[in-house]
Amino acid sequence: MTERSLLNILLSKYFIGIFVGLTVILIVVISYFSSIKDLVIFPSEEEYTFGGYTDKVNQGASEIIELTISDSTLLFHFRLKEGFFSPYAGFSISRKDGKSIDASEYNQISLCVLGENIKRLGVGVYGVLNDADEEGENLFHSYLNISDVKEIYHISKSQLQHPDWWEDLYQITDSENDEPDFSRIMHLNIGSAYSPDINTDKTIEIYTIAFTRDNSRLFTLLAIVYIVLIVSLFVFFYIRLYINKKGDSVTVTYQPVELKKENAVEDDICLGFINLHFHDNDLNLDVVAEKTGVSQRKITNLINNRFNCNFKSYINRIRINEAKRLLSETDMNIGEIAYKVGFNNQSHFNRVFKAENNISPSEYRENQ
Repeated sequence: MTERSLLNILLSKYFIGIFVGLTVILIVVISYFSSIKDLVIFPSEEEYTFGGYTDKVNQGASEIIELTISDSTLLFHFRLKEGFFSPYAGFSISRKDGKSIDASEYNQISLCVLGENIKRLGVGVYGVLNDADEEGENLFHSYLNISDVKEIYHISKSQLQHPDWWEDLYQITDSENDEPDFSRIMHLNIGSAYSPDINTDKTIEIYTIAFTRDNSRLFTLLAIVYIVLIVSLFVFFYIRLYINKKGDSVTVTYQPVELKKENAVEDDICLGFINLHFHDNDLNLDVVAEKTGVSQRKITNLINNRFNCNFKSYINRIRINEAKRLLSETDMNIGEIAYKVGFNNQSHFNRVFKAENNISPSEYRENQ
């Protein structure tokens, strides 16, 4: 094939027409998604109401010292106290008119925040339950590790999961733990996450709360699809021109070499990653699949075939085994151990531990 033939392909009216059409479609799609403005919750001219809450509804003693909203800063000053086994305090944001928030065009929550005496922030999204047979709210939750420096943090839609206690309360299985519906959000909750540090004043300063779009994955996918289509288009015209010039061709019949797929390497990668990161309370099937490059289905089948349990049970077994070691070899309190091995709260840790060992963590330590 000569350079002149290749040039003829690139200059053909059909190739140019399709190329221009694909390029225009790509530009229109990118322009549309780039033009979507952030849905700012704070500071905003929209009418939103802010209300504090604490663990007093659970017979706790935590208190809100100050909740102040100015034009540029939301200041939340509070103190966690003993009373409830997992003390908490926070504030809720909702529309004053009682209507839901439509954030269906967005795929993440962005906050500009700093913390004083607090390193971990909990963010909850309460939406309308999408169930024809039941009415109510559906809670999705995630955590942010924050610092004492003003920074912008992002929580992607895929990071939001049902909390363990919510799953226990409503008997939600792994298959039902889907992504939240951003089109009908009733309110947002922002507050403390599990912390063993109590009886200390804590402050959260928030400068921005918004629903935003992260288009990086979409634009990368569009670019890949665009390049593949252009290359495929060129190859099509090239082959067509080659066949026309080649005329009769020689056909060779052969037996393809049989390739045996080895799964041992993928298995070791999956289990090695889980065993190394089991203490991360944000670890889930999506994270393992993304980090290892192994599909969720393969991971699920591997754990089921080898250990006769599901993904969540396998991680809990590892966490409980490590908790048993810490109970035996250290003097750490049970709440610290629960957090150390990857549980968000002590209550859930106690239930899982007793289900696995038929005794509570405190009883296990006494027996040692």
